[in-house]
Amino acid sequence: MHTYSTQEIRVQNGDLRIYGIAYVPDTDGKMPLVIFSHELGNDHSSGVRYAERLAEAGYAAYVFDFCGGTVGGNRSDGSNKGMSILTEASDLTAVLESAKSWDFVDPGKIVLLGGSMGGLVTTVVGSTHQDEIAGMILMYPALSAKVDGGMEKYPTKDDVPEDISLFGGWVHVGKNYITDLWDVDFDRLLSSYQGHMLLLHGDRDNTVPISWSEHAKEIIPDCEFYVIKNGGHEFFGQPFEDAMTYILPYLDAQLKSEKTESEETDTMLQMKIGNTEVSVDWEENESVEALKELCRDGSLTISMSMYGGFEQVGSIGQSLPRNDRQTTTQAGDIVLYSGNQIVVFYGSNSWAYTRLGHITDKSAQEMAELLGGGDVTITIG
Repeated sequence: MHTYSTQEIRVQNGDLRIYGIAYVPDTDGKMPLVIFSHELGNDHSSGVRYAERLAEAGYAAYVFDFCGGTVGGNRSDGSNKGMSILTEASDLTAVLESAKSWDFVDPGKIVLLGGSMGGLVTTVVGSTHQDEIAGMILMYPALSAKVDGGMEKYPTKDDVPEDISLFGGWVHVGKNYITDLWDVDFDRLLSSYQGHMLLLHGDRDNTVPISWSEHAKEIIPDCEFYVIKNGGHEFFGQPFEDAMTYILPYLDAQLKSEKTESEETDTMLQMKIGNTEVSVDWEENESVEALKELCRDGSLTISMSMYGGFEQVGSIGQSLPRNDRQTTTQAGDIVLYSGNQIVVFYGSNSWAYTRLGHITDKSAQEMAELLGGGDVTITIG
C-alpha cells in the first residue's frame, strides 16, 4: 500500500475557476491519473473515498467541483442555474487538458471515472476525446436524465421554463439544463467508444433503474458490466468495496506497462490458493521483505483454516517483523496476524494487523468462492 499526499489544484475554464484536490502517491516519476466526476447535487467530496483507495494502490487521482450542480459546498465558480451537461463537459475537458501538464501525471495514462450525472459527462468527454484517455469507468450513469428532467413535457426548447425543479425540489437548475440535454444522443456516444469500458450499477438503485445500464452494455462495443449487490445510487460500505474489486483490476489491465528487470526481480513473489494463481499487489515493508527471504530457497506452503465466515488463517511457522495497526480489511486483503500467521480475507474484519498485500484480480464474490467452501492450502514463492 502506498502512502500519498494531497494538493489543491485549480483549473481555469474561460472566466470560471474549477477547484479540485489531487491525491498523489509518494513515488518518483510520472504516474497514471484517474479523474473523478461527481454526481448531480454532490461535490468533489463524493469522490474522496475512491481517490484515497486509488492513491493507496499507486494511482494518482483528482476530484473536483463542477461549476454548478451541487447542493451547498461548491468551491468552484458558477451556479446551479447556469450548469448543464455541456457546461460540465466543458469543465471536465478543461481538467483533462490541464492534467496533461501536471508534473506527476503520465499524460498517456489518464482514465475518466464518473458517477450518475458525472457518468454522463464522462460519456460525453470520453467519447469525443478517445485518443486522449486510456480508459473510461461509468458508475450508475444518469442515462435517465431526459426523463428525470421531464423533457417530454416541453414541445419545443422555447417552452422550457427558466427554473427547473428536480427530484422533488432537492435541486433547482436553469433552462439550459434541459435545452442542452435536448440534442445529446447518449446511445450514439456510447456506441462510438472504441476502447474497453467498465460499467457498474447497483441492483438497489432507486434513482436510475439498472435497466438503463443493461441497455447501455448492449450497445457499447467493448463493455465490462457488473451488477453491485445491494448497491444503491452511490456505493457505500460493502458495495463500495465490491466496486473497487472491479475498478482496480480494470485500471491494472488498462494501464499496465513493461517493468524493468529489477522491478520484476523485486516483485517475484507469486501466490496460489489451491491450484488457482492470483495476482497480488504486495506491500513495501519489512514483513514482505522477510517473507521474500523466507521463500528464497523454495515456495512456502501454508495450510489454512476457515474462521469467522470472512477469512482463512494459517501458521507461517516462524515470526516475521510486524507493524500492527488497527485495520478494516476487505475481500482480497492479505495480512500478518500476531507476527506468525497469515490471513487471507474473503469478507471484512476490523483488528490490528500488518498489511502484506491485496489480491487484485478477484472480485469479492470470486474470493468467497475460493475461500468460503472449506479449508485450503496457499503457496507463496
